[in-house]
Amino acid sequence: MAYDVEAIRKKLKQSQAGKYTDPDEFKPAKAKDGTTAIRYRFFILPPLQLGFKLKSGEVLKDMEQFYIQHANHWVNDRPHPCPRVWSSEECPVCKFGFDMLKEEKDEDKRRAIIKQWMPTTYQAVNIYFPHWKHNPEDLRGKVKWYNAPKTLFDHWTATLMKDDAGDPEEPEAHGVFFDESAAYLYQLEVLKQGKQNSYRTSHFLANGGIGQPMVKDEDGSLNEKGVATLLRLRHNLWDKLEEPDMAKIKKLYSVMVEGDDDDDDGGGGFDSDETKSETKPTKTKTKTKTKTEYKKPPKDDDEDVVDHIDPGPADDAPDPGPSDESSSLADEAPIDDTDSDSPEPVAATADSGEESNEISALLSQLEDDD
Repeated sequence: MAYDVEAIRKKLKQSQAGKYTDPDEFKPAKAKDGTTAIRYRFFILPPLQLGFKLKSGEVLKDMEQFYIQHANHWVNDRPHPCPRVWSSEECPVCKFGFDMLKEEKDEDKRRAIIKQWMPTTYQAVNIYFPHWKHNPEDLRGKVKWYNAPKTLFDHWTATLMKDDAGDPEEPEAHGVFFDESAAYLYQLEVLKQGKQNSYRTSHFLANGGIGQPMVKDEDGSLNEKGVATLLRLRHNLWDKLEEPDMAKIKKLYSVMVEGDDDDDDGGGGFDSDETKSETKPTKTKTKTKTKTEYKKPPKDDDEDVVDHIDPGPADDAPDPGPSDESSSLADEAPIDDTDSDSPEPVAATADSGEESNEISALLSQLEDDD
């Protein structure tokens, strides 16, 4: 008997709701303190194009940008895709939230409304982890997809809008940072802020203001075969995201306004910095938080030298390039992700969390109406 594998997988995801864990998705580790950052380095990969042959199949829809924006309303730790963010359709949950915000002037109460009624927005991207020794071994050489938060997206769009490297003494990444032939590595830094992760100190590695091929030959030139393999290993983001269902979102609105739903059994499996679990509007209390001073990690003279998964090679040996557990790519060209440009991180402040950024962005949409 022939089975529709994609249909089975889709049904499985829907039935498990927030409990489903996609092995292809990257989720940063939970930071343990606010002074020593967990660090990752990756390239953001180019957008998918119609007809491109991925390892997982043919792409049936173009990506207009390097990301796909989507959003979830979180109720009892379960995600409910928002039609307003996905396709600009009217969302009854968002509309109710905006109507309340227009009537409420107190900032703390507004923030409570936003936490309850407005969705969390993400930018889904494909990313590639090179063989940098501080990347976890199980990520080195792998392509994952990532639901990037607003803080990172703001960094990326600001870089995209820069025309040049700026000050020659302190050059910056600029332009199309996801160009496979002239890309910039991004260093994700994860610090603890309250009970959540903060990514405020993350940044691109400038590499002297000059982009580098994502896959290089030993002489530093673009390795076309390696890049072709890397792009083939991207994930079809359209298959990873659940499209909003208007019938379900209307039912959710009814439940939120009128009462509990017998079918809502809670569940979860997401970290607190990825979800919104409040189900009833609550009055927030303002708390004073002590500013955390960021301590620069101890200097490691060879911290930027490429490392390897397999034991034996010297630290300066060629990087084996992108890898995939089900494919043999040992003959792929090396990747040189060496970069000594690691600017001093900015200290994370009490108002620098993802929630604060998103609340401010939503409040700005109401300025003309107030």
